Amino acid sequence: MTKKVTVFTLSTCPACKKVKTFLEENGIVYTLIEVDTLDGSEQWAATRELAKHNPQASYPTTVVEEVIAGYDADALRAKLL
Repeated sequence: MTKKVTVFTLSTCPACKKVKTFLEENGIVYTLIEVDTLDGSEQWAATRELAKHNPQASYPTTVVEEVIAGYDADALRAKLL
């Protein structure tokens, strides 16, 4: 069964790039929400959605079945591989 993966990132965030690279190298299909590239209303909606999963609204935030805040390769492997 394929797990739905959503990643909230910022375009300039080094840890966000690591998460995206990890997912791509491991063939994980994911939905990317690059919050700082969205327009005002979309950015507001994405930030509110992020806060539902991670009240600290830190980047990157990966949502699988639970939230993985930051770049945590071990947690990503455990959930996705």
